[in-house]
Amino acid sequence: MSNALGIARFPTARDGLNKLRGQRIADLVEANPHLDTTEAAERLGYPRITHRGATAAANAELRARAAHPYLAKTADALVEAGLAEASEIPVRAVDGNHLTAAIPLSPGQQAAALVWDDRYGWRTATNRRHPIGKHPSTPPQGDDICYLGTSIHPEPAELITDLADASRGTNKPAH
Repeated sequence: MSNALGIARFPTARDGLNKLRGQRIADLVEANPHLDTTEAAERLGYPRITHRGATAAANAELRARAAHPYLAKTADALVEAGLAEASEIPVRAVDGNHLTAAIPLSPGQQAAALVWDDRYGWRTATNRRHPIGKHPSTPPQGDDICYLGTSIHPEPAELITDLADASRGTNKPAH
């Protein structure tokens, strides 16, 4: 079956299990803040051989959950300003260490989407379908990419102002 689908059976299954285990570990850590991710993995009865991948996934999940309120507040402000349509904002772990998220902008805006990266802050994206890009480990740069805000977590009003005034953005990341 894996040959017919063109996927590698073991890594795909392992990655999926790590993600699910990481979510369960994150749930347990949130319910019991005194636990670290390794203790939670042990309490859930996961085999020791799986702890490294599962705890890495749990740490990424916990960071994504912590970032979500800020991203939701920003998305809500963009929707209220008529710049974006309401939608879910999935937070993605890149290289297991960094987080990214994208908010598609409404048609007719100067950019297709806004992308947040916990290393570089907010930037515009030219592709609405794949706004984060193929190589998110390096900050994208180019004529159509504009970094917005003066920090990694600018207030939504600052992003809205920067979107309205093209002279306010920069072609280099905030960090």
